[in-house]
Amino acid sequence: MDSYKCSVKFFVENPSGLRVEEFVPVFHRWIQDRALRDHQLIDVADYKHVHEGPGTVLVSHEANIHADLAEGKLGLLYFRKQPLPGLFHERLRAVFGYALRAAVMLEDEKSLNGGLRFRTDNPVFRIHDRLHAPNTPQTFEQVQGELETFLSKLYGESSVALTHQPSAESLFEVRIQAPRSVPVATLLDRVGNA
Repeated sequence: MDSYKCSVKFFVENPSGLRVEEFVPVFHRWIQDRALRDHQLIDVADYKHVHEGPGTVLVSHEANIHADLAEGKLGLLYFRKQPLPGLFHERLRAVFGYALRAAVMLEDEKSLNGGLRFRTDNPVFRIHDRLHAPNTPQTFEQVQGELETFLSKLYGESSVALTHQPSAESLFEVRIQAPRSVPVATLLDRVGNA
């Protein structure tokens, strides 16, 4: 797979009482502190007015990090915009690693309504590149093996299930179902060996 324009979304475990605008000062502080390694953090955009939209977006040169509201479910979405070196499995490791790093930082954030926790048993992986990764069974066949191998090592489980629905109208997407939700900090510790 040639594309690097990948994203992963981890859903918030209990989003009740949490508003996307609460992420604005957190993301601004990340910019000031240069908090996300290997990222030139630039700006924050608030899209709370967009129904099931991008929510609050931390824009960097390399990627966008969203407090995302797509599908009506709050989650952390990491979307890579700039090339990553290496083969597809190395790019998977990087994208999941950066997303998990941001998730750990958000879970450690005291200002977010008493504590935020992410589910890791049902993330969504996408490739935002219709030219190199059309949403077809052939693209799924092309990435399935490497994705399964990576996720089995990441979760320490061989029974991670992947679901793909081909559609010409949507981006290539794989829904991941793991047997259990592993803490984001544990997955971050494992991602380097996956």
